[in-house]
Amino acid sequence: MTGQTDSFLQRWVPRVAGFWLLFVLAYGLGYFSYKNEIWPFGAIEATAEFLGDESGDTATVTEKILNDFDLKPGRHMLELERGFQVPAHYQALEGLRLKKRRRAPLMYLDETAPEFYRFLYGVFDFAEGFHGAILLNPEGEVQQTWIVRQEDAPWANRKDPNVFPHGVELLPDGSLIAAFDSGSSITRYGYCGEQIWRIKGRWHHSITRDGQGAVWVWGNPHGELKNSEYMIQVDEVTGTILNAFDLDSVMEKNPDIDPFAIRQEDQKDGSSWVWDRLHPNDVDPLPAALADKYEQFDAGDLLISLRSVNLVAVIDPVSQKVKWWRQGLVRRQHDPDWNERGTITIYDNNMHRDYSRIVEIDPISFASEIVLDGKDYEFYSWRRGKHEVMPAGGYLITSSEQGRVFETDADGEIVFEFVNQFSDERRNLVVSEARYFDTDYFDKLPVCSK
Repeated sequence: MTGQTDSFLQRWVPRVAGFWLLFVLAYGLGYFSYKNEIWPFGAIEATAEFLGDESGDTATVTEKILNDFDLKPGRHMLELERGFQVPAHYQALEGLRLKKRRRAPLMYLDETAPEFYRFLYGVFDFAEGFHGAILLNPEGEVQQTWIVRQEDAPWANRKDPNVFPHGVELLPDGSLIAAFDSGSSITRYGYCGEQIWRIKGRWHHSITRDGQGAVWVWGNPHGELKNSEYMIQVDEVTGTILNAFDLDSVMEKNPDIDPFAIRQEDQKDGSSWVWDRLHPNDVDPLPAALADKYEQFDAGDLLISLRSVNLVAVIDPVSQKVKWWRQGLVRRQHDPDWNERGTITIYDNNMHRDYSRIVEIDPISFASEIVLDGKDYEFYSWRRGKHEVMPAGGYLITSSEQGRVFETDADGEIVFEFVNQFSDERRNLVVSEARYFDTDYFDKLPVCSK
């Protein structure tokens, strides 16, 4: 028996030891490669992104495979477990060139709806590409569409079906500036789809005009895809970066307050950040036309949203001092906005609490109220989403995770709705943002050749 045991150990101990040695060496090589971003870092990162969900992609591996072979847009598909009922009188939106695999979106425009252009940005599965934008004229007809892509950028990038359209601004000349979550560029396109300028980097979530010929956006101004926690001001005409500073700089310049470091793990000799420590998702400059509504702020001050710490704040872009902040009023919020009332309205995703909502806060008194309750509209978007306060009252809501946009009047009645259905009432595609524009907003728009 002893001889058999010795023989067994002689055969298997070296094998097990060799296996563990190879495992340790492979792990060490992988860690060193990933830490220093050297070969085979690219393959490791691509595999991790494909299998994991750190980019915010919650699709299954099967859905990702179908998506990447262009069989079904699984990364952008919303399999709704519950939600709103689409009224029978909603009509298919005509005038879109779509892939045959999807149905046309549904739309409703009430005769009492105000006369505005309405603009939509998202995943539409156009015949020519996954992502783009739609401009509806005041009669609710398709006036223009854009195909927005990044695969044609002259640097390494993820394929178009693997990124998420998020962040857009439409200019008076009909051109638009667009970005992607998990993408590698921000691009300005002309009204007819031609590229005007493009900047490398990770730009994401929101793009907002400052009224002075520039836009503000989150990203990285150094052309890198890491550390995209910079607030960046970009010239609309040239694409030149005019100003940029990151959240680390803001924290350094505000040592008297610390609403930022909640997501740190603490040890005796220091603290370290957890993954996705702050998740910035909006930066909104105070327009000069509204500055007199806010006595404690100045034109150009930046209203920002940090999702991971439930924080909304106002920052001076010159001194980087935090002028105002409120934490914990909302849960995993997006898109705080200035408005004519001198208050701040916030898109409260209210994650994992059944319904989303719009919350309004007075920045002086801190008094707050729910001004649109998602229970009344079967409205819930656990992530993403935008809103606008309408001039005559009411709200324009982008419920991204329902693939849905709806607009209410001052009495709370729905006067416009867009449902980005893919195949049936439970399968929709993502809509990232909706905007409205006055009928005199645009300059004379060009005529595009077909």
